[in-house]
Amino acid sequence: MKGDEWSANLGRKLMRGEQSAGMTFRLFLLALTLAASGSAAAQAAYRMDSYVTLNGKTQPAFAWCDAPDRVLALTNPAKAPASPQPVTLARWLKRAPNKIQTGTYQLGPGEGAAGTIFVALNPAKQPDSDGNVRLSNVLNVNDPAYRMSAVNGFKTPYEDVRCRYVPDAAFMGVTAKRTVIIWENGGKITYATRNFDGTLEVYLTGGTVAHDDIGPEYTFNKAGYTYLIKFHPYAAFVQVKQGTKLLQTEPFLAYSISTPLTRTPTQEQP
Repeated sequence: MKGDEWSANLGRKLMRGEQSAGMTFRLFLLALTLAASGSAAAQAAYRMDSYVTLNGKTQPAFAWCDAPDRVLALTNPAKAPASPQPVTLARWLKRAPNKIQTGTYQLGPGEGAAGTIFVALNPAKQPDSDGNVRLSNVLNVNDPAYRMSAVNGFKTPYEDVRCRYVPDAAFMGVTAKRTVIIWENGGKITYATRNFDGTLEVYLTGGTVAHDDIGPEYTFNKAGYTYLIKFHPYAAFVQVKQGTKLLQTEPFLAYSISTPLTRTPTQEQP
């Protein structure tokens, strides 16, 4: 397998014990979507799973937000937030990604409205602060037209922000330096970045993908440079080489994976 050995080893150690990261989010979103619409949902074509890395450990995320100047990410609650559930909210400014702030919050309950589901989000010590996570009950993977579910915004005592949404992305994640987006449509694979420092963004086409027992691995080649993107539930990174020389490796701090439900997962060999 290409890429860093730590990624492969970590994935194999944890694969047997981890539950689906997006299960709480998907079931909660589906229930509120049906309640708001009053009708049955179409058969989903994709599943979306999200993750956040805190203190060197990658764990399931309920939702995360790529806002214009910052990133926010919520850990997955132990139970669906039909009533308030303890979670950790992480936030960091894009100009200071090494200064990640974390706090204990209460997530839930949620209430569906026209087009939006408002899920209460308040600091544990400020339960009445009127915060929320805003989820779309239209633009989400319960509708086969969308590969990603939209997180519309986060409101906390410290910010009220809108989030980037890419409805047809196969992958979207943030490193300390940039947002990375991958599209995979009809055999055509595309890579793009949104750099936080305003430098020239990268846009690549003609990518290839390989699948193993951990997850997909995308490779793009252009002008002597190779871009490798590896992601799975236990770690993810983007790596750039010039020829055989490794130029940089950037781990993803938060990311979402969209997987076609028709794909049969590869089983780990004994």
